Amino acid sequence: MSMDISPEQKKIQWSLFLLRLGVFIVMFAWTLDKFHNPGHGARVFEHFFYIKGLGNSVIMGIGAIELVIIFAFMAGLWKRYTYGFVMILHGVSTLSSWKQYSVDINLLFFAAWPMLAACIALYMLRDLDVKFTFQRKKSLEAQA
Repeated sequence: MSMDISPEQKKIQWSLFLLRLGVFIVMFAWTLDKFHNPGHGARVFEHFFYIKGLGNSVIMGIGAIELVIIFAFMAGLWKRYTYGFVMILHGVSTLSSWKQYSVDINLLFFAAWPMLAACIALYMLRDLDVKFTFQRKKSLEAQA
């Protein structure tokens, strides 16, 4: 069985990997912030999600769950769920910041939109995102 792929397939694989890596880097930084500065995480939940009173242990617990999921996302595991989780989490975060786009305009928040587009593209093309992922042998054989 030949595992040769076309130059176009190689470009797609590298492009999707780079999108996944870029999204992972941002999500990883956000997650580390929950451990490094849980008070900041609590303020984010209060200001953007209207969830008050989250203690440090709760924020760190959320961070631990996120950490497991984003490492699975980076590894390409359980793509329907991990890519979907990252897309939904970032989508909710992007939409909950609506004041930053209209009332209290903060240009840095606009970077969330291309990242959301990357998350959506990764979810839609998750079966083509195979570069540096852990895959079952069956899915590798299906690509040949």
